[in-house]
Amino acid sequence: MDIFVEQLVKKKHGPKDYAIIAAAIIGTIIIVFLSLRVPLFTFFIWLAVFFVAYYLIASRNLEFEYSVTNGSITIDKIINRSKRKQVLTVDAHEIEEIGKFRPELIKEKPNFKPCFVSEYDSGKDAWYFCAHTTKNGNMLVVFSPESKTMEAIKPFIPRQVAFVAFGRN
Repeated sequence: MDIFVEQLVKKKHGPKDYAIIAAAIIGTIIIVFLSLRVPLFTFFIWLAVFFVAYYLIASRNLEFEYSVTNGSITIDKIINRSKRKQVLTVDAHEIEEIGKFRPELIKEKPNFKPCFVSEYDSGKDAWYFCAHTTKNGNMLVVFSPESKTMEAIKPFIPRQVAFVAFGRN
């Protein structure tokens, strides 16, 4: 029987997002006022500045799509509901460790590159898994799966890893 599960997670704005949005707005206002001194190119300057500000603000609207297909986990990033970028693909058999995320894990696993694809930047209420990918090397992936996504991953992870993470279920 084939297993296919998809889940869409909207990333909540954090302090970094609000800082980027505020900087874009303040920068736009400052450049608009400074450009008033150059009347010849004012329209083109404003057009460019508003385009850059819109792009910066819109790029903070992120969603992550988790797809589990017969043990293959694919995570895509969707920017402003218009542009899709694949973040990673990993075979669940390659997962070395899985569990509830704790911020200390980043320091405990210096050989693993952290990849936050969860609802919150801080990893609040998130899970993690450590795996080796051919494209990115050792990855510590922090994600926010629903129970149906976790149930689709469980049968494909190594038995010992599943036992440590979930017990005898």
